[in-house]
Amino acid sequence: MMDLRKLFFAILSMMLATTSHAIIINADGGGAVPAMDVKGLDWAPGNTMLTPVGNASIFSHPLGDVFQLYTHASLGGFLDSNGGGIGSPGSNGWTYIAGYQQQVVSTVGNRVVLGTIAGGDNFFRLYFDPTPDANAGNGTGFGPDATNSDPILILSGTVNASVGQTAISARNVPPGSLDNFGPDNYPGVESITAVGSSALRITVESLDPLYFPVGLAPGMGLDFQTLFDTPFSRADPSSCFTNGAGMLINGAGPNTLGGLECGINTVGSINGINGANLILMSDSSAIFTQVAPLPEPISLVLLGVGLAAMGAGKSRRKTIRNEMGQAGHLNPTGGIDGI
Repeated sequence: MMDLRKLFFAILSMMLATTSHAIIINADGGGAVPAMDVKGLDWAPGNTMLTPVGNASIFSHPLGDVFQLYTHASLGGFLDSNGGGIGSPGSNGWTYIAGYQQQVVSTVGNRVVLGTIAGGDNFFRLYFDPTPDANAGNGTGFGPDATNSDPILILSGTVNASVGQTAISARNVPPGSLDNFGPDNYPGVESITAVGSSALRITVESLDPLYFPVGLAPGMGLDFQTLFDTPFSRADPSSCFTNGAGMLINGAGPNTLGGLECGINTVGSINGINGANLILMSDSSAIFTQVAPLPEPISLVLLGVGLAAMGAGKSRRKTIRNEMGQAGHLNPTGGIDGI
């Protein structure tokens, strides 16, 4: 998967070569870690949750359905202009939480596409934690909460509603365990098999000069490219997510990890089938760029590359049976019926 992420980053860098910029970052706020020229941020595998708004439904998702998304991850490392890793252990304390809304704009066969829209719980917050507490399984410690009292907000903004899409494709594979990362911490919770990708833009509204000592040029933002996957293979599913008010909200619910977790399972006994919400493993990179709308063909190419890459990775790990031929949702017996 690491090779696919580097390929994805390299393609994005070439497409945005005229607008992407390196910036100066002090990973630990001017402490022992030297300042670096950074082009991008390589996030460790994290979690994203889609929760229906109003009468929308994970199970049916017709055109126009609106979903609120919440996501979080820890930083795996900083990236140079070639997508190579740079930096030091000081990067390990960086985390982000975000929320935004998207609306179904296309459903074709086994593939649904959502476009970013204005409104809802829209936020992006980047933190440095001198004593890292992020726990993907519990979904805690990515921002301030009862487990994490000392994170420092170093950058904040919003998700740009004028650009951005998410595409998700289901596979005709009988549901299996949701948590395939190490021990199964969610026994009894299964999941459909699905892959996806997204392109988002973050509009930066404030930053801490201790971590960005020369600031950002006017109009600078972050372009996020994300690959999605479920079941979870390289991170634990999250029991909790954080909303824009800083409150924990229910995700996958109780687990066997211990510590602070959410008490209600909102994904059901089969993630993507019979729960109110859908959770996906997310794997992101972000590039600092001038804020300008991405040409639509580039957005669609990026989404296509992401889905193709994820599909290729899946095919190397297992044989996918009976690719979906018609729209519908995956049911517990392996039939098809939607995401």
